[in-house]
Amino acid sequence: MTTGFIERSFYSLGTLNNIKIYNCNDESVLDISQNRVNELDDLLSAFKPNSDISKLNSNSGKGYVEIHKDTFMLLSRSIEFSKMSSGAFDISIRPLVELWGIGKKNNFIPSTDEISKVRKLVNYKNIMLDSKNKMAALLKEGQAIDLGGIAKGFAADEVKRILLERNIESAIINLGGNIVTIGNKPDGNRWKIGIQNPLSVRGQNVGVLPITNKAIVTSGSNERFFIKDGVRYHHIIDPRTGIPSNSSILSVTVVSDCSMDADALTTSLFILGPEALFSSSSAFGDLQFDAVFITEELELIATDGIRQQLTK
Repeated sequence: MTTGFIERSFYSLGTLNNIKIYNCNDESVLDISQNRVNELDDLLSAFKPNSDISKLNSNSGKGYVEIHKDTFMLLSRSIEFSKMSSGAFDISIRPLVELWGIGKKNNFIPSTDEISKVRKLVNYKNIMLDSKNKMAALLKEGQAIDLGGIAKGFAADEVKRILLERNIESAIINLGGNIVTIGNKPDGNRWKIGIQNPLSVRGQNVGVLPITNKAIVTSGSNERFFIKDGVRYHHIIDPRTGIPSNSSILSVTVVSDCSMDADALTTSLFILGPEALFSSSSAFGDLQFDAVFITEELELIATDGIRQQLTK
């Protein structure tokens, strides 16, 4: 087999993406992978006027629209995560995201009345699905969904599928921080993925995880935030309160076989906190994954499966 690697960086899904494949010189694999990510962006973007999501949002309160099977699957899976997380994960959160405009509205803080009014539009139970005809609807006018908390994970899984179908044995996929590894590094060692210190500049880690054939995703309050009157306002909004989550967690990293699940889990667990995972009645018990929480005191709380592997 040819030694060396091929690599592709490109912008899609609202973020910078990178695919690096070792022991391969077939650039068409990168072309197919990039095209698939772009195809999903065209379907799932809340910003492209002809996407399924934009059509669904603009038709809110007016009945069903026909959507692609991939969009339908993601909506269905998102609703499952909403149920598991008791509403902490809710793709109908877009009106609240637009109200706050973290990173766009120059440190704007909406009033209690504004939040209360918009919160009435946020309810995953108002996402109606017609499985027979692959159609969806939003019950109330003004409702809108955003798949930003799950779409990159699905796209990363799709790139992994494409590479495995072409017998790739060593690769690393990074779609805007959603990382998926195939096999080991070319030297046979496991991939070492750093967990960012949420209070430091990018590249400074609080820990390193060695992984093989796994997805690893992090959600953190350091990605988009502002501080006003001593209060930190970040982009992860709790759908149940309408304000940025105050769970005392700075970041959550999830390691799983499935990047889509890991993507949704990081948002859910960031809002719910570690107790949602470690309680005997955890709703996530049927999912196979590991997690690392970083608290405001920079304490690391890890599940048993990776606690011993986590190094500084």
